[in-house]
Amino acid sequence: MKKSMLYTGFVYFFVGVISLIVALTTEYRLEALLWGITGAGIATGIRLIGKYYYWTKPKHKAEYDARLQNEAIQLKDERKVMLRDKSGRLAYIAMMLLQLILTFIFSILSMLDYFYPFSRYACIGLSILLIIQYVFGIVAYRRLSKSL
Repeated sequence: MKKSMLYTGFVYFFVGVISLIVALTTEYRLEALLWGITGAGIATGIRLIGKYYYWTKPKHKAEYDARLQNEAIQLKDERKVMLRDKSGRLAYIAMMLLQLILTFIFSILSMLDYFYPFSRYACIGLSILLIIQYVFGIVAYRRLSKSL
């Protein structure tokens, strides 16, 4: 097990503790965000630190080596690579459709003067995000097809 996992666990834990201290000592509108960072940081930090100490014990070394070997095999399996690529493509298409639908809904809300100042910016932002995602998909496909 890499030492970087232990260090990452400590960083997450300390970020969670710092955000806990800030959330307890201050009061403002984004306090809920600090509580979320607290829970995520402390829980993830403890989990990573615990995993590091669990897998570095000598009695778990053989099991850990078997897991690493299985993971290496799974990453190179052609069928799994194809399925990962296909699922990534499906997620890409689903997100583009969702962005398109949200852009349409926000543009209708903007025309009907609901949430007037925000729906206009949301519509513009989603449209820009949709264009960026589409262009990025084309660029990534062309670069990957050149490298193969």
